[in-house]
Amino acid sequence: MPSFRLDLPASVHFGEGRLAELPGIARRFGDRLFLVTGASWLERSGRLAGVLAALGNAAVERHACPPGEPTVDSVEEARRRARAFGPQAIVAIGGGSALDTAKAVAGLLDTPEPVERFLEGLGRTLELPGPGVPWIAVPTTAGTGAEATRNAVLRLKDRGFKRSLRSPFLLAAEVIVDPALTADLPPDVTGVGGLDALTQLVEAHVARNANPFTSSLIRGAFLPLLEALERLRDTPADIGLRSMAAYGAFASGIALANAGLGAAHGFASGLGGMYDIPHGLICAVFLPHVLEANADVIRERVADLAGGRNGSTDPVQWLADSVRRLLGVYGLPADLRGYGVPADRVPEIVERSAGSSMRGNPRELGRDEQERIVRLALGCGS
Repeated sequence: MPSFRLDLPASVHFGEGRLAELPGIARRFGDRLFLVTGASWLERSGRLAGVLAALGNAAVERHACPPGEPTVDSVEEARRRARAFGPQAIVAIGGGSALDTAKAVAGLLDTPEPVERFLEGLGRTLELPGPGVPWIAVPTTAGTGAEATRNAVLRLKDRGFKRSLRSPFLLAAEVIVDPALTADLPPDVTGVGGLDALTQLVEAHVARNANPFTSSLIRGAFLPLLEALERLRDTPADIGLRSMAAYGAFASGIALANAGLGAAHGFASGLGGMYDIPHGLICAVFLPHVLEANADVIRERVADLAGGRNGSTDPVQWLADSVRRLLGVYGLPADLRGYGVPADRVPEIVERSAGSSMRGNPRELGRDEQERIVRLALGCGS
């Protein structure tokens, strides 16, 4: 039995209707709450008024994140507003961007240094000195698993980078996963988020640092998530399928936080820092090519995930084809040529992809192999 370490959220509440527990949970931390949400979904869905009413007499300051993925600048602005308000707890209700923003603000609220000084891979990275303000995670998508992770991914748009702020002190104090919050997601958001979670489960299962705990968790989440994605396009209001997808995303967050990821996420970090392409889409487009490149060293572990669903087909090829089919089901492109990334940027994309996820890949990919994978994913040949 290998040795391993686990970093997990302190408390998790999972199931339809669990959002109703938010007021009681929040009150345990105090009556000054900094509410971080997405740009418009909570208000547009009609749930914002209900959330604010349920929080009763608490003093609530709401911060709506700008559209897109969080940047160093957007987190600095959220931190400035939170400091002026002085919260006893931070509540995040939204997708991965809102959760990562809240996570970063909670961890860095009382530190004087700029956010950028705490990001990995940018010189001498500072470590968080200790626990920050407690934060409560309420995801409204089934994708990134950010509710269960100990890192926040931020873009530095002026330099074309994505980097992680990472510490066990960033783990949520409370997690509320209510699948009903995802019931009215549009198909493309369901597909992009679900395929991101699927990629996380697969890559964590075959990663170099996979361990018995994460592998056991992944085995229980992978096929239900796959089934949910196969059926949600036609039955989007099915709460059972939404629950399976929400659980898969949550499990993928725990898995990646404790086992790491692989080359698909490595490329997503490099390319996603340079161009405005949805993170989950990059992961899903790259995953089949990465699986095929790793095939000889992951076949047995992928067969373990497939549970016989591949029949007589090679399990790696079955999984790669399944991902490609799901891209089509949700009307998503099979490659990224529509985003106008020129072929001459391939070497730079590879250079920018050499982070922790690439190091977690089950085998080392040579420079020529990486460039070939990027060209295939961009749709500009092999």
